[in-house]
Amino acid sequence: MNILQMLSQKELAPITLVAGGKSRGREISSITMMDAPDIIPYLRKDELIITTAYHLQNNHDFFQELIREMASKGCAGIGIKKNRFLHEIPQDILLLADQLHLPFIELPEHLSLGQINFLMTEKILQSEASLLTHAMDIHRQFTLLILNGQGIQRLVRQLTSLIGREVQLISPFLRPMYSAQQYIPELASIHKLMRNDIRHTPSNKAWAFSLIADRQAISLYPININSEKNCYLMIKGSIDEQDILSRLTIEQAINVLSFAIMQEQALLQQKRNIRNQHFRDLLEQDGHSPIALKAMSQELSLPYQQVYLCIIGHVTTKTASYSYQPNFVIEQIHKYCEEALQTSRIPIHAFTLNNELIFLFELQDPNSDYTLFLTELFTELEASIYQYFDLHMMFGVSNQTHNFSEIQRAYKEAQSTVLTIRNRRKLISFYKKKEINELLQMIPQTDLMNYHRMVFKAFSSLPDEEQKVLFETLNEFLECHCQISETAKRLYVHRNTVIYRIEKCSSLLQKDLKDPEVTLQLRLALRIQNHLLIEQYA
Repeated sequence: MNILQMLSQKELAPITLVAGGKSRGREISSITMMDAPDIIPYLRKDELIITTAYHLQNNHDFFQELIREMASKGCAGIGIKKNRFLHEIPQDILLLADQLHLPFIELPEHLSLGQINFLMTEKILQSEASLLTHAMDIHRQFTLLILNGQGIQRLVRQLTSLIGREVQLISPFLRPMYSAQQYIPELASIHKLMRNDIRHTPSNKAWAFSLIADRQAISLYPININSEKNCYLMIKGSIDEQDILSRLTIEQAINVLSFAIMQEQALLQQKRNIRNQHFRDLLEQDGHSPIALKAMSQELSLPYQQVYLCIIGHVTTKTASYSYQPNFVIEQIHKYCEEALQTSRIPIHAFTLNNELIFLFELQDPNSDYTLFLTELFTELEASIYQYFDLHMMFGVSNQTHNFSEIQRAYKEAQSTVLTIRNRRKLISFYKKKEINELLQMIPQTDLMNYHRMVFKAFSSLPDEEQKVLFETLNEFLECHCQISETAKRLYVHRNTVIYRIEKCSSLLQKDLKDPEVTLQLRLALRIQNHLLIEQYA
């Protein structure tokens, strides 16, 4: 109950507001009789103080201090019985109450302070009971809509009708939910408003703002769905603080929506998990028969004769939340990508596997140049992922398949592409057949060094200068396809010198340098040596 409603109660007439009229909508939560001068430390927010003014007569400084303290602590107001101890209220006190917007009430003289306290408390309790009954009725009404299968969309329409304002349910990523209306002009403005730093916008409490373009007030009410990010009720127009019934109705709608959305999200996540498992079976199990592959394509709702591209999204920067719960974060990004791609109606199917995002893009025209389109699409998607999740990603794209049966091959190509771009800071890369140096970049340097040491272990006991000469001679000898004369010509030495060095290499390695298997092993080890030198220099 607020001050204005209390003033309208017939049982309290005549009761008059003599100052602080601008705050007559202030809520009253309790009534306290002032029977001692040390009340200031015990003042509480939304509390109405009533008094006979016994402790205020002839104590002007205390009277002023009391008014100031009540205003600063958010008290509902003060009510005084005149003509008992205080026959006239000082004008400067009334002016101070007006300045501080503290309601100042003259209480009826024919009622005792105890009777006034009883009547006011009774009215407050009746008001609270009425509001509680209203809340329970609204909650029951909304709950029945969900239980009877009429759905979340029907509940939102019912809320629109009850509060007389247009209501939209908005996802954590600011897109319409459970609505045929996929484009809402106001959301574009909200996106622009949040673009600079979406992570610091209010998310756990209601907030309101106005759009300059059409001077439209917008209110956003968060709906907890048991995840890091909330959904929102977007209401066109502001809700007045005194409109208790509308606020209660919105609150009950949020309570019911929270449960209903969590239930539906859990079912959707279960479906995602099942699809992810079917997709894992497709990728990780070999030797599928054509019949089994066609059955899998039906389970995944993917056309069998369609041409596909496989794209793998890999997280490159890891926040604390990702390091602690990578599966949960990837699931959230998966949901965001599904929502974004569904809105744009691009034929891409999203999956999660081993903390990576996997996309299957249905290529409508196999002869088209899709590189520019995919580069722009995933550049924009990555920017949005960073905006919402504070994570950077990179993407590897496979070659196109002929049909569904080649998805396993395409997945391996996309995986290979991701491995090659990890150290290049590229956002997106397309699969191509790799040169030897690119293959070597995919292998940890420790493994390369161990392999090189194993092959040339016998050289380690030689002086550095002799090692250098033998490596140079052996490298040229293998490059010249084991031709002594050609090797001598390239090194500008006598052929007998080459023969001596090669025989020494053969003796140290205890291998026949004309054996194809041996030459392959040595050529690879020498290529690794050059690769390590280049990496070290870089």
